[in-house]
Amino acid sequence: MRFTLTILVLILCFSSCKEKTERKSEPKKEKTELKVEPIEKVDLSKVPDSLEIITDKNLKGDFNGDNKTDFASIVRNKNNQKIGVLILHNSENNESYVFGAGKEASEMTDLDWIEVFQLLPKGEIVSPTLVDEETGDIIGQDESKKFKLIGNGIYMSVEESHGGGIIFWNGKEYQWYHIE
Repeated sequence: MRFTLTILVLILCFSSCKEKTERKSEPKKEKTELKVEPIEKVDLSKVPDSLEIITDKNLKGDFNGDNKTDFASIVRNKNNQKIGVLILHNSENNESYVFGAGKEASEMTDLDWIEVFQLLPKGEIVSPTLVDEETGDIIGQDESKKFKLIGNGIYMSVEESHGGGIIFWNGKEYQWYHIE
C-alpha cells in the first residue's frame, strides 16, 4: 500500500513539473489595449404600445445628425398587422417617427415588402430615381434633388429587385426617396 501511494505521489509531481515547463515555453503575448467606446443607450420604453419591434431588423445610428445614437427598427402594428419603420431619437424629449404600419408614408401604409434594412453613412449623396409615369421605365437619377446626408440614412429594398427607398433627415423632417 505504501509503495502504491509513493508511486502515485511521484506521478503527480512529475506531471505538475511538466505543466510548469510547458507554460514557461509558451511565447510571450504582448498586452494589447482594447479601446471600447461606450454606446449611448436608447430608451425603448418610448416605443408606442401599438407597435411591436421586429428584433432581428433594427439599426443604431445618428439619423438626425446630432451626434447621438438613435434607434430604428422595422415594426408591426399590433392593431392592423401592417409593417412599418420606427425611428427613435436619443434626445431629451425622445421624439419618435413612424413610417408605414398603417400610417401613410409616400403613398404607402404597409411596408411589408422590406427585406433589406441597412444603414447608410453620413455624408453619402443620395437622389431619387426618376420613373416614367406612363411606361414605368427608369429614366435615371433626379440630379436636381441630390442631397448629402446630414445623419445616417436608412436604405430599404426588396432583395431580388433592389427596388426600395431611403429614409433620411433633411434638417427639419424625415424624407423618402424612391430608389431603383
